[in-house]
Order: sequence, then C-alpha cells, then structure tokens
Amino acid sequence: MDKNEDILMDGIDERIEAFLRGEMSAEEEAAFKQEIRKNPELRNRAMAMTSLIKGIREKEERKEVAAIKSVEKKYKETASFRLEKAASNDIGSNDSKEKDSNSKARSVIGWACSIAAVFALFFGIQIDKRFKVLNDTLSPYYTHYALDEVSRGDLDSATTAHLYDLFNQIQESRSVSDIIKELEPIYNSFDDDYTYNAYTNDIAWNLALAYVKDDQIDKAITILQKLKADNPDTPIYIKADALIKKLQDL
Repeated sequence: MDKNEDILMDGIDERIEAFLRGEMSAEEEAAFKQEIRKNPELRNRAMAMTSLIKGIREKEERKEVAAIKSVEKKYKETASFRLEKAASNDIGSNDSKEKDSNSKARSVIGWACSIAAVFALFFGIQIDKRFKVLNDTLSPYYTHYALDEVSRGDLDSATTAHLYDLFNQIQESRSVSDIIKELEPIYNSFDDDYTYNAYTNDIAWNLALAYVKDDQIDKAITILQKLKADNPDTPIYIKADALIKKLQDL
C-alpha cells in the first residue's frame, strides 16, 4: 500500500469511528452508507473495526476489574483493614464497590456487543439488498449450459463439461469466489495457451458475470469492453454493451 493509500485508509478509519459514535450528520451518514454498499474494501474495514472496538473494550474492562480486585486484595491483607472491619461495615462497602465495578464492566462490554450486533445487522441487511440488486441485474443474462448435450468421447468433452458446470454454478451459487479463482487464470492465459480457444467468449462472459455477482463491477466492465472490441457486430457485442450500461447505473 503506497503513502496516498495509507492516508486514505486513515481517513476511512476516522469516518467509520464517527459513524459508530453517531457523530455524523444525516447527510454524512447517508453518503457513508451508500459508499459502504458500493465499496467491499470499506465494508470489510468497517466490520473489522467493529470487531476491534469490541475486543478493546472487553480487554480494557477486564484489566480495570482485575486492577480493582488486586488493590482490594492487598488492602484486605493490611492491619488497618482488619481494624476497620471490626469497627464498621466496610466489608459491605467493598463488596458494593466490587459489584459497581463489575456492573460497569458488564455495561461497557454490553455497549460494545450491542454496537457490534447493530453494525453486523445493518451491514448484513445492506449486503443482502446489494446482492439482490446485482443478481436481478444479471438475471436476463444468465444462460443454462446443458451438460447432457456434451458429446461423450470427444477429445475435449471433459473440459467442456467442467466449464459448463462452472458457468451454471455462477447462476446457482451465492458465493462465486472459488469460481472466479478458477476462471481468472484461464482467462489470463488466452494469449499463451490455446486449450480453451473454442470457449474464449463463454469464459470471458461468465467471468464477467461472476465479477458482477461478487460486486467487482470495474473488473466486469473491463472484460465486457474487451468482448465488445473483439466481437463487433455480433450478438455477444450487443449483450455486453447492454450489460455495461446497466452496470454503470449501479
């Protein structure tokens, strides 16, 4: 990460903290929520910060309670304490202090847990909404690849069947990260490896769909623009052009 990116991330952390503390104006909060919906890196950073805040709060309160108990223990070992105990009800007072400290710890830890729960719920809902928008956008462009139509005994039948299975999974699966990991190196090897020559357009098209479903819109548009450049005046040119226009509105 370069210096400019470091500065940007510092600013992001400050904004996330302001959001968690409720210090944003209504306009700032709306803009922040919109940015998080469109930026997976910011969304992941926000979730990580929420978990971090929760962990820090819990650790601080555990240390505070331990310190109070340590002081109380040492005090109870002194002669002064024994005399005071005999003359008064200080033991009840100390018990009350311990209860107060434990209550405070539970209160702050509860606050941190509540913030984390609300944050997770909010982003869970937003992620579900974003996924539905992306999937609905892709719906007209999905194609079912019939595995039973793959010719048995052909030299490349196994390759074809595997690719068709991957393409179908893009439509059927919620998470497509593993599919992207498999298709990306194949797509990037087109210039050097001719194994997939007969499937270049299908691989490129379906990788673009997977990128969209994974909310990597810029990568999808890059592939679709290349498909257009490589296939002028063809049906896939028309499909790619129409999908690009929809993606630019997301």
